[in-house]
Amino acid sequence: MQDSLLWMALPDGHLQIETRSLLEKAGLPFYKATRSRTAQFGVKIIRPQDMPLQVACGNFDLAITGKDWVLDQMYRFPSSPIEELLDLGLGMVKVVAVVTQEVPANTVEEFRALLKSGRFPRVRIASEYVNIADRYATDHHLAGYRVIPTWGATEAFLPEDADLLIENTQTGATLARNKLKIIDTLFVSTARLIANTESLAIRQKSEGIESIVKSLTRALQDGSGD
Repeated sequence: MQDSLLWMALPDGHLQIETRSLLEKAGLPFYKATRSRTAQFGVKIIRPQDMPLQVACGNFDLAITGKDWVLDQMYRFPSSPIEELLDLGLGMVKVVAVVTQEVPANTVEEFRALLKSGRFPRVRIASEYVNIADRYATDHHLAGYRVIPTWGATEAFLPEDADLLIENTQTGATLARNKLKIIDTLFVSTARLIANTESLAIRQKSEGIESIVKSLTRALQDGSGD
């Protein structure tokens, strides 16, 4: 790619509407390439979960994706050349640990006590966040765990195919409808603007990235005063 050409990955799915609105407010296009004062700017729409790896590999200079997916990437590859530039505050979700309502535990400590008592011979953890789930199980000493990768509809895994979910939720309503309960909140995730650190080291690209960050920052500040 040309040194002055910036490629940005934008999210599909539930983040797309909010992202498009913010970019338009910032004077940046959503679908087509344009020219800012300092650099050309091209976009491609991909899945948010793919973005951190794609940015780390240098396929994109910038991306807008959730903090959850950034953490999942960094837990597996801590030296990934990714830098978080801006919290956009969009698409807020909680990443939570979930069990069925029939499980007699309301905290992760109580769940761990059930494991020690032999309630689960080997705890099965289902999650799209494979690396976050692995870190969580290790940090909370959930001995004998196994992580089961999922792709959507994770709540359907309980109780037959998993004992614990690491899932995201906005309101918890879907979990409640499926007779599930939250026993721990890992963190709150919002959309972040991330960049490849090698792109930041190229002057022509860094100037363009700085211009985009400033435009988005102004749009966010204007929005907070509405």
